[in-house]
Amino acid sequence: MKIKTTNQKCSELATNLIEFKANNIFSEYIKNDKLYVIYSYGYHFPMYVKYKNTWYENSDKYSVSTSKQQSQSRPSYKTKLKTTKQLKDIIYYKSLRKA
Repeated sequence: MKIKTTNQKCSELATNLIEFKANNIFSEYIKNDKLYVIYSYGYHFPMYVKYKNTWYENSDKYSVSTSKQQSQSRPSYKTKLKTTKQLKDIIYYKSLRKA
């Protein structure tokens, strides 16, 4: 069950791998795949992906509001920068939601 929250509280929830829905930010946790993803506005722009023990951060810029959302939802762990395509590849190939 996703927790409804404010954007300002997303970072803490993300750090603790808790699914949430905020103002145009949401997360999904697929435990079987050890995959946690934070999205902005929809599935087209993953901002952060945690796969196994590594956090990845989207290095692409989308908009001023998305940049603000990235700072509001940033987990308190070191991240490795990846492009949107690279993050989608991680999600696609590691997720049970394969087409």
